[in-house]
Amino acid sequence: MKFSDFVTLQRGFDLPKADITPGHVPVVGSTSIIGYHNVAKVSGSGVCTGRSGSLGTVQYINKPFWPHNTSLWVKDFHGNDPRFVYYCMQSLDLGRFNAGAGVPTLNRNHLDSLTVNVPDLPTQRKIAGILSAYDDLIENNLRRIKILEEMAQSIYREWFVHFRFPGHETATFIDSPLGQIPKGWEIKKLGELADQMRRGVSKGGLDGPIHYVGLEHIPRQSLALDAWEETTELGSNKLTFEPGEILFGKIRPYFHKVSVAPFHGICSADTIVIRAKKPEHRALVTACVFTEAFVAHAAATSNGSKMPRTDWKVLKDYPHVLPPKDLLSPFSELFENAIAQQQNLVSRNQTLRRTRDLLLPKLLSPG
Repeated sequence: MKFSDFVTLQRGFDLPKADITPGHVPVVGSTSIIGYHNVAKVSGSGVCTGRSGSLGTVQYINKPFWPHNTSLWVKDFHGNDPRFVYYCMQSLDLGRFNAGAGVPTLNRNHLDSLTVNVPDLPTQRKIAGILSAYDDLIENNLRRIKILEEMAQSIYREWFVHFRFPGHETATFIDSPLGQIPKGWEIKKLGELADQMRRGVSKGGLDGPIHYVGLEHIPRQSLALDAWEETTELGSNKLTFEPGEILFGKIRPYFHKVSVAPFHGICSADTIVIRAKKPEHRALVTACVFTEAFVAHAAATSNGSKMPRTDWKVLKDYPHVLPPKDLLSPFSELFENAIAQQQNLVSRNQTLRRTRDLLLPKLLSPG
């Protein structure tokens, strides 16, 4: 059938940031949830795709939501299964229907004449059930990744911010430039614990494919790097990184793009690659640069108005406490175990996504 007989799309609704009242209703933009409001425009589950700015991403929302004016949402499913519609629209590569000269724009009229293969409703539900099983596993793994991260951060805050570490009840506290700290602890500059790694790679061809991590791949406020691409040629100079090193986005540092590299690869030159001087300091350095306090310091000391950049020459002077080895070792074990579990879950999700994406066109093909 024609796409116009399959579903009816409608432009989202205006909602300036200043008018958002904090609540539990997701505001759905062109590629992701961009905030939470206290009023919903669509009462049930729905499907959205990008209308302006970024095209091609299709989102399924399983609760009341507010579709932003940068999105198109399915106003009428015409009796089709919403989850099937979501997967079907994913297979259409909607990004190719860009009708904008400057800003990418999706014109609904260009979609209406598309021919879509639509099975009967029971078959739609079977297909959606198979594919959503993969998405449910992925979502469950994402929740586990978040819990592991929160656990690791909680341990760091308890031990190194609030000083409620094992045995703190009998500890003696002394004055220091950072306030009172436990006796036997030291204050070190970050540069005494870690180095910036500047291993450059010139633009041009490579000997073979390699993982490339751009700033767009580093997630906000998550140590778990879960996106990258393969490349065989570089359009500009890059940096290399090794497993366990920290990737810190230095442009607009307030975006809080800090992740641990799970593999060897190449990254944007707008990334600060940080490596602990000693293996026993790796967890502490990672926990430190991921804190909101450190990111706020990076943002406050950055240079530039439109595209502020931070600099390792400034960041390396950031002060941090260093506990005795008998306390650092158990912290490192707990923290690095959480990071290893995160990376394992990321790897599982990559496999699940590949399998789902292989199944998608096969399940949606007629016959």
